[in-house]
Amino acid sequence: MTFKPIHDDEVLSDKIISQITDNVVQGRLKPGDKLPPERELAEQFRVSRTVIRDAVKTLAGRGLLQVKHGRGIFIATAEESMAGCLEALSNTLGLQDTGVRDLFEVRKVLETRGAELAAEERRPQQLDRLREIVEDAYQHLEDVPVLSKRDAQFHVAVAEASQNLVLMRIMLALLDLLAKVRLESLSIPGRGRLSLIEHEQIIEAIEAQDPYKARQAMLDHLNSVEEAVILLRGK
Repeated sequence: MTFKPIHDDEVLSDKIISQITDNVVQGRLKPGDKLPPERELAEQFRVSRTVIRDAVKTLAGRGLLQVKHGRGIFIATAEESMAGCLEALSNTLGLQDTGVRDLFEVRKVLETRGAELAAEERRPQQLDRLREIVEDAYQHLEDVPVLSKRDAQFHVAVAEASQNLVLMRIMLALLDLLAKVRLESLSIPGRGRLSLIEHEQIIEAIEAQDPYKARQAMLDHLNSVEEAVILLRGK
């Protein structure tokens, strides 16, 4: 794979970013492909190595490239790309209420549909798993880190019960992104117990194989957590 030289009157790093991105989109560069060394890239583009470093840093921040020290620069796989994007989002979310609201809007789209599917597709062992998580969580109401782990396990278990592999993978990828808000919400006095009560309502709807009630129970739960976090931040 070779790249075209760029002209001095163009924004150098932006043009490098565009060329690499275009090659990925068009399939000329594929996930896992290794790019030429920094020195060779600078020669191909006819720019300084500093410009190459700036472009690579930007693309890595966007999740398109993976810089593996001692090995080189690679086109990110789907998993690495997702992780890179989530890391960037994680640095943004939590800093402002708009980020939290955006996060919950995404959760409402994904998790309400997941609960709906879980009510239609769940298996007995998955219901048992949901109950076990909630029962164990009640034993750790005063231990926020453990409670946070059980909360994460519950939401992933609902995705698993949906039998939708894509949804489950997305929920697993979102765990790190959700961690800060989850800990924040569960640190609110009484919030942990309320969340478990809401989890029980979700389980009841899934057990009854009522997709509408399962969807509504999940939506009510997410709305409740969101309102609590926003209220806390407003103090």
